[in-house]
Order: sequence, then C-alpha cells, then structure tokens
Amino acid sequence: MRTGEYSILGLPRSANQTVVRDRQQRFVLVSFVVATAIAALYGIERYLYSRLINDPIALGPVFAAGLVFTYAWALLTPAVMWAARRFPVWGSGRRRAEHWGIQLVALGSFVVVHVAIFSLASRLFDPVVAAVSPLRVFEQFLLSWSVLDAIVFCSLVSVQQAVIYYSVSRDRALRASQLEARLAQSQLQMLRMQLQPHFLFNTLHSISALMHKDVRRADSMIASLSDLLRMSLNNIGAQEAPLQSELDFLQRYVEIMSLRFGDRLKVIIDVSEETRDARVPTLFLQPLVENAFRHGFSDSLAGGTVSVRARRAGDMLWCEIVDNGRGLRAGHREGIGLSATRQRLAHLYGDKHTFVLRGAPGEGVHVSMSIPFTSYERTAAD
Repeated sequence: MRTGEYSILGLPRSANQTVVRDRQQRFVLVSFVVATAIAALYGIERYLYSRLINDPIALGPVFAAGLVFTYAWALLTPAVMWAARRFPVWGSGRRRAEHWGIQLVALGSFVVVHVAIFSLASRLFDPVVAAVSPLRVFEQFLLSWSVLDAIVFCSLVSVQQAVIYYSVSRDRALRASQLEARLAQSQLQMLRMQLQPHFLFNTLHSISALMHKDVRRADSMIASLSDLLRMSLNNIGAQEAPLQSELDFLQRYVEIMSLRFGDRLKVIIDVSEETRDARVPTLFLQPLVENAFRHGFSDSLAGGTVSVRARRAGDMLWCEIVDNGRGLRAGHREGIGLSATRQRLAHLYGDKHTFVLRGAPGEGVHVSMSIPFTSYERTAAD
C-alpha cells in the first residue's frame, strides 16, 4: 500500500507526471541556488570576522569550503524529501511508530553522510585538515555540525509535510466544490423533471377535455404539443437558455391554450430587444403563465389577460408576469410551478436574485423576479 501524499489519506494520486518532474527539477535548482547564497553569506561572515580579530584569511578557500558544506545539503535534500513523503510522520498506531523510527534512522544517516562528505572534501582541499587522521577529522566535524545538520533535516521534513498537507487540503477543497456543483446540478435536474410531467399532464388533460367538444381543435392542440415537446427535448439537460428560446416555447404553449379557451385569453409579451439573448433558467416562463391561466381565470367565462415583460436594469435582468384574474386567496399555497421556479432560482443564483409574488382577491397576481444579466452568446464564446 502506497503511503504517498495522496494515498495515505485515501485520495488517488492523479498528478501529471510531466508536471511533477518539472517541479522536481525546479526544486533542485532552487536548492542549489539557496545553498550557494548560504555559502556566500557564511564566507563573507567568516572573512569579516577574521579581519575584525586581526587574523585575516583568504575569502576564496572559505567560500569554497562553504560551497562544499551547503552543496552536500542540497545533494541530500531529494533523499530526505522522498523519505518524508514515503514515510510520513502522521498517522496512528503501529504504522506511525514505524515511520517515526524510520525518520530517526534517516536523521542519523543524514548527519553522518553530510559530515563524511564535508570531512572528505576538507582533507582534499585544506592541507591543515589533511595532516590530521581521517577518523579524528570526522569525529571533530561530527561534534561541531551534528546539531545544525539535525535542524536542517527537521526543517526539510517539516517543509515536505507542509507541502503534502497543502496539496491534500487543496485537493479536498476542489473535490468538495465539484461534489457540491454536481449535487446542485442533480437537484436542479430533479426540479426540472418535476415541472415537465406536471406541464405535460395538464396539457393532456386539456386535450382530453376538448376531444369531446371539437375534434379538429383537439387535433391542432396535439400538433402544437408535439412541437412543444420537440423544443423541450432540444434543451434537455441544460439549466439555462436564451430568453428568446423561452419566449418561443411560451408562444407554443399560448397557442395550445388559445385552442382551448379561444379569445377569452390574451397574452401580451413586452420584451426589450437587448434582453432576448440573456441567460435565463430553462422552462421558467411557461409554468408562471400556466399558473396564471389555471388559478387566475381558468373557470371564468370572461377570461383575462396575462402580461409578460422583461427589461435590463444595470447588471440585472428584470422580468414580471402579471394577470388580471381573481388574485390570491387567503391561505394560498404555492403549487409545483411556483415552488420549483423559486427553488431553481435559489440554486442557480443564490442571493443574487429576487422573486416576489403578491396579489389580493380581485386584483390579479403579480410575479416579479430579477437575476444577473448575462448574454448567452458572450458566455458561450468565453
């Protein structure tokens, strides 16, 4: 079982290997740049101190020794990082104890190997050190540098663990946002599936009622329903569409209702040209107009009028559906059309929308809403 930065927390390792390789190369380059900078600062400090105590030394040999010392760190860094990633110090139980033991062994190995490299280089380039026995040189350097080496090792391990935690946290946040988006999409699709059977049932019921009165009109209504369903299938799965598409869909629905009610119903559409390509929720006008028909004056011999208006107000799209029917009665409860539309707006736009329903007996019903204005064509191009 892998214990890399992803599999240890149950996350799949899906990083692009080319990207990983590029990052590793950049990390090695940065390590040597940092090592060079540390060696330069150390050499300058040693040189200035020697001048201060009137025992000047040459800057070149000091800088060379510093480079050997810090470059040895840089050479060992990839191995330290690999061990920190392969045997992370978090976890619980036996595995955690094993990894801590491995890291302690790695710490001792890091110190010993680094001191050995520096001791060998010092004997090669410093005649004074070369005159001392190798074991004596190693012991002296081990006593001098073991604490610093241990601090460097722990710092490298801490950096690696921080990188792992950051990567895992970022992946978790990304996955959470993706899951949230998929959940919202599923909820919106469920709401839409509620609307479509609801509308289809009501239309078929109207056809059934008309079939016993006027077969020719019922046949025309079936043809119009066929066109309407074809338009609905064109946008299946889509949560938003151009306002013009919704107006075309609404027009087919009005034709069906006109075949049933004749001149008793009148629909006025007043939509500004600049709003016709605006993004709106699919199937959002028809349920509201249907609600006005069914609850406003479906049983009224006098009929009535429904007005549909749309305007742009700054960065918002404002729409309203107004009827002159019997209005809202006391204890009114929202049906599928209104409640599903309200929920879809909340899912799609959050607090960036408004939805207001008002009315009184004998005063008709006024539904108004506003959503962010976005051009459908411009969004598709982006």
